[in-house]
Amino acid sequence: MEARRPRRAFPTFTAPVWHLPLPSPMISPVIGESFLSPTHPVASAPLTSRPATALPRARLLLLTAATGALLIAILTFMVLRFAGDLRGEIRQKLIERDATVLHPFAAQQLLESEAANSTLLPGSVAALTAVLKSARQPGMLAVAVFDEEGRTLQTVPSSMPFVELPWEDFSVLLSGDTISRYHPAFPLDEHFTGLAPGTRAPVLEVLLPLNGGGIGLLAGFARYYIDARPLTAELAIIDQRVNRQAAATLSIGSGLIILVLTGAHLGLRRAQRTIAERNERLMRTNFELTLSAKASALGQITSHLIHGLQGPVAGLRAVVADREGEAWKHAAAYTTQLQALIQEAVELLGEERSQAVYELTGREIADTIQRRNRAAALEKGVELAVSEKFSHALDNHRSSLLCLIAANLIQNAIAATPRGRRIDVSLIKGEGLLTLAVADQGPGIPPEIQTRLFEPGRSTRPGGTGLGLAISHLLARQLGGELALAHSSPNGATFQLRLPLA
Repeated sequence: MEARRPRRAFPTFTAPVWHLPLPSPMISPVIGESFLSPTHPVASAPLTSRPATALPRARLLLLTAATGALLIAILTFMVLRFAGDLRGEIRQKLIERDATVLHPFAAQQLLESEAANSTLLPGSVAALTAVLKSARQPGMLAVAVFDEEGRTLQTVPSSMPFVELPWEDFSVLLSGDTISRYHPAFPLDEHFTGLAPGTRAPVLEVLLPLNGGGIGLLAGFARYYIDARPLTAELAIIDQRVNRQAAATLSIGSGLIILVLTGAHLGLRRAQRTIAERNERLMRTNFELTLSAKASALGQITSHLIHGLQGPVAGLRAVVADREGEAWKHAAAYTTQLQALIQEAVELLGEERSQAVYELTGREIADTIQRRNRAAALEKGVELAVSEKFSHALDNHRSSLLCLIAANLIQNAIAATPRGRRIDVSLIKGEGLLTLAVADQGPGIPPEIQTRLFEPGRSTRPGGTGLGLAISHLLARQLGGELALAHSSPNGATFQLRLPLA
């Protein structure tokens, strides 16, 4: 008896999942691989890059701080300069106050002296010494009288040394101006006898021109030494007030500068974030438009390919259907699944071309999702539970795309969920929204992948292409909805599709 050659066992594999946004654009999972692969220039473009003109956060903060420091330095310089000028002006007015009072008083004393004694000549020593009566006034330390040449005539007290007027003072007095000098530590021991060496006290020195005869002729000069302790107290009070006002102005100004710059910094940060977000959305939109343009042309090829596969797959099924053996049974089952998928795609293509419009209820959509994915769940040994809590009807086109997205999410959940666990699929109607949630009991999504989960090539499965979620995300955008990872933990992950019903 002739020995029979053993049959070759067919390797086990998971039935492919077809994602078909029909008809425009139509994305083929076979041909779409070429332009959705991570190596494609469009797919590999960075979608989260920031605009080149955006300043880094640290640099922006440093620039803001430097600007604030510069403005505060300028404000400090201006305030201190203004305070110094104001202090100097007020001090000078206070110092010149006594000269303003004494000048007309001394002139009046000369007139009274000349009127009381008509024999006195204007500018005579007797006439000029009339101003010495001021030495008896409270706070007056000494008075000296000089002739018109600047020579000392008489002093009170008489123990004061006779010193001629310095040329600088003499020239100023000749022009008719008065001189006031404040000495905060005047050497009293050098001008008065009987004092201990090193005796110091604040003294105000006042020099006045004296006009005799009432006709404006210069008769001589007078020097007054006045106790300046009250003046010192006044100047100290003025300094304190000016310093307080300068400090208050500087504090308020610095606070306003900090407040304005803080607001400007936050505004710039907000503007940068807005620009970055818009730039990212623009790049993603350009990416999706590129995919849509490519998919529009590839859809026609996909349609031709689907129709071309019908005959060969039907023939393959007829060949393996009657064969015996476990391997042939697996091959027949896989061929049946493949033929069902092709038939479904053909029906969708024909439906789209005929522009037929009808509606599916929530229960019908849930049943379709359950029916299409039950076999894959049973084969993996996981429980698939599909529930619906809405009565709103969807048109056939939106329902078909919704079922395709659900199938892709469920296939990913089946691959991630261990045998004996459960996958929950729910359809819930909210405020103008239909929410599709697919929750698995797998290991969750790694954090480093979550931020770029819907970009091609990002897959958590060994050997995965990372195209399913990218295509599903595009389909969701075409429906006007949004697909997102709602929850992820070591106990499982949940994806949500939020689809507007209006």
